Amino acid sequence: MRHHLSPLRAMDLLMAILSLVSVGLVSARWFGVATPQTMQLFYDIDSLICYIFLAHFAYGWLRATDRWGFLKANWFYLPGSLPMVESLRWARLIQLWRVYQLLRNQPDLLAMFRRERNETTLSGILLLFFLLLGVGSGVMFWIEAGHPGSQIETPYDAFWWTLVTLSTVGYGDLVPKTEQGRFVASLLILFGVGLYAAVSGFMASLFLQPGHGEKREEELRFKQLQTQQTQMLAELQSLRDEIRQLKRAP
Repeated sequence: MRHHLSPLRAMDLLMAILSLVSVGLVSARWFGVATPQTMQLFYDIDSLICYIFLAHFAYGWLRATDRWGFLKANWFYLPGSLPMVESLRWARLIQLWRVYQLLRNQPDLLAMFRRERNETTLSGILLLFFLLLGVGSGVMFWIEAGHPGSQIETPYDAFWWTLVTLSTVGYGDLVPKTEQGRFVASLLILFGVGLYAAVSGFMASLFLQPGHGEKREEELRFKQLQTQQTQMLAELQSLRDEIRQLKRAP
């Protein structure tokens, strides 16, 4: 979330995707398309998305140079980010509309991804994690639920097992019993290890890069050099004009 005049960022795209998922979860709850247990899981996942939106809003507010201006430009995103009021979650469509307006200007997405590499990497890791969590939970529940001797019998069981597997913790309290479930588990384990390596590499790159203060100092020095260069060019132009006037004088 940033000022409306700012260009599209990778994190904006991720928040738009999560907004779309959240609207889908709210719609499912309103129309009652699943069992009560599944509805409760949808509510809990949507509440988790709310906390992600609040963290994103707080991060943008802390980084903003004009915090009051940031609040005035983005305050209407807050109602849809409150986990306590489900009826206000339709307000997240505003985020989708903003991203649509920015995309309508046909921005250079590749240039944006290259320019904001850290943010793009973090957005990609989070998007892959949420995608694997959702798809893995659904597939594991579809395979294991109702099977004789299965330990994964509810959507909560599938969600908990997938979360533990992707995080590479592996408590072992729930395990798949079918061959298909074990095949899916092996894939999720490999993806979980890959995600863990990606997060570790991302964190290491942050420590190896120059700090924000150093970057700020470099930018200030560059601006000072530009100002000095402009002044020197202006003085040279003034000297040339004086020389021309002297040559024309009788």
